[in-house]
Amino acid sequence: MKKLNWNERCIQHGLEQLPVVKDRRAKEDIYERLERARRAARWKRRWLPAVASAAVLVAAAFAAPRLIIPEPADKQVASSSAVQTWRANDVSSHPEAMMATEVSNEAVSKAVIALPDRKIGMVVPVVVPLFGRFALEERLTAALDELNRSSLRSAAKWLDGITMAPEAGNRGTWAVRVPADHRIFTADREEQQLFFMAVVETVRQMGGQNIRFFTGAEEGLDLSASGPLKTTKVDQQKRIYYINRLSSFGHAVLISVPSSARSFSEAVQRMKKPGGRGLEPAIPPEVKVDHVHASGRHATVSLRFSASLDTADAARMAEAILLTAKEFGLLEVTLAANGRSSIGPYPLGERIKVPAGPNEELLTAGGR
Repeated sequence: MKKLNWNERCIQHGLEQLPVVKDRRAKEDIYERLERARRAARWKRRWLPAVASAAVLVAAAFAAPRLIIPEPADKQVASSSAVQTWRANDVSSHPEAMMATEVSNEAVSKAVIALPDRKIGMVVPVVVPLFGRFALEERLTAALDELNRSSLRSAAKWLDGITMAPEAGNRGTWAVRVPADHRIFTADREEQQLFFMAVVETVRQMGGQNIRFFTGAEEGLDLSASGPLKTTKVDQQKRIYYINRLSSFGHAVLISVPSSARSFSEAVQRMKKPGGRGLEPAIPPEVKVDHVHASGRHATVSLRFSASLDTADAARMAEAILLTAKEFGLLEVTLAANGRSSIGPYPLGERIKVPAGPNEELLTAGGR
């Protein structure tokens, strides 16, 4: 029997040909099922050839005379094609494989990079669309390349030359490597703190839980104004999104702030209050929250507001609600409002997938 040399590239190419299947389960559930499927596939690769060989030997014992007759070449080709078809069908028969394709496509289509903004003393997370398929460890570099071609290149330069990637065998711990000649080592204390906040928020947005810092290949950073830094734990506290109109980017931005809200419903109510330090409530005073209900991975939010509400503020409010929902583990939100069919680009009365991140318009605003 011809042995097929399947490698990761071939498998990835095969998965890309599969149709997209929608799935609303938690990523942890999908990952667990994928692991089971991978172990099952490994078992098949190890034992099916042996079983097949044993079957051939048994058949040979009963039909030895027939085995001495050469098999026509066309039948050999057909047999090999049948094996390839069987393996392809075996992959496509597992919904986990198709779900992995969809999850992978969504995961690599955008990355969220937090940019330092000294004017407001905060970091501004920006979602960056990526054109092409990238492994997780390649996403930061690809996103920074996009930012360096945009009006945000000045802020993005604080992350030049830095790599952030999950450690092998431990996706929760990320290694952040800073070149020895990076300008952060001679920056003042405020800039170093903003740099640290930007790195932590970027890793948090990518799903990291712990960070190990390196200067080149040597573990740890020796920051002149802030002292040595080797490791840090990413705060997993849920965030609420607020509006800041004073950013140096010349555009109103959404900024996430840790909150002690115990539920998404409570978080929405808190979004009607200022967040301090120039952070305006994402839900303006003229908007009334009639109802918030969350069930499983879906939530419904009913709003009531006047027609005088600025269109851009209304769209920003809807985006902030969706992003806050994502912080609380929700995947979809249905928005409703009096006498309206949409809020900005978001249709009302329909399930809306939570966005990958905020402030994507900064890439096209041209710094206005």
